[in-house]
Amino acid sequence: MQGKYSVLDTLVYLFDYLVYESKERPTTDEVNEKLEVAGFSQKDIDTAMDWLAHLNALQENGETIKPLSNTNALRQFSPEESKKITPDAQDFIRKLMQMGILNAQLQEIIIDKLMSLDEPEIGEVAVNWVVLMALYNREGQEANTVYLEQLLVDEEYRQTVH
Repeated sequence: MQGKYSVLDTLVYLFDYLVYESKERPTTDEVNEKLEVAGFSQKDIDTAMDWLAHLNALQENGETIKPLSNTNALRQFSPEESKKITPDAQDFIRKLMQMGILNAQLQEIIIDKLMSLDEPEIGEVAVNWVVLMALYNREGQEANTVYLEQLLVDEEYRQTVH
């Protein structure tokens, strides 16, 4: 079973476990064991843990990610970003900016973290998961996380109906 999951799969499983299943904050060893039992490779587990640690570091010390100085400017995706992040996913990021769910700095963090995933293509659902992970522990974001969770539930429903 190992080797058929991506780092994003590992991150989603880990997020689901930490947020919805775990009653208490598990130790790193408990998290590793849970992911190994679920069939994730140690390489993917380590990469996912590093990815989350980097996300937290960026959010705590965002100096390494510089947002646009003009807050009214519309960010254009680079050719490399456009190749990896689908047009629907780019539109979803813009929508989150327009709704005020993302600010310019958080948008840059999200794009940076999306580009670091081992996925050849990033769609709207992946963006939703990454934004949810980024917002989850941020104070004052409860309504936004509920909104994003509902979008994921709606997407899962649409996929099972079709």
